[in-house]
Amino acid sequence: MGVLAFLLIGSAVGWSAHYFYPGRRRQKTGLLGICSLFLVGFLGAAAGSYGGQALGLFQSGQIAEWLTAIGSAWLAGLLLTVIRK
Repeated sequence: MGVLAFLLIGSAVGWSAHYFYPGRRRQKTGLLGICSLFLVGFLGAAAGSYGGQALGLFQSGQIAEWLTAIGSAWLAGLLLTVIRK
C-alpha cells in the first residue's frame, strides 16, 4: 500500500473516529484539530501496516494489511479524541 492510500484511509478513519465518538460535543473542532486527526490517522495506518509486515503477519497488498491499517488508524483517532476530552 502506498503513502497516498495511508493518507486517504488515515484521514477518513481518523475523522470518523472523532465524529462517531459517543458523548456531547461542547465546541466545534477547529482547523488545527481536524488536521491533527488526519495526521494521527495517517500515522496510525502507516504504523499498523508497516508493523504487521515487520512481524510477518501479512505482505503488502493483502486484505489483512488494509484491515490492520483501518483498525490502527481508528484506534489512533479514538485515542486522540479521548485524550483531548
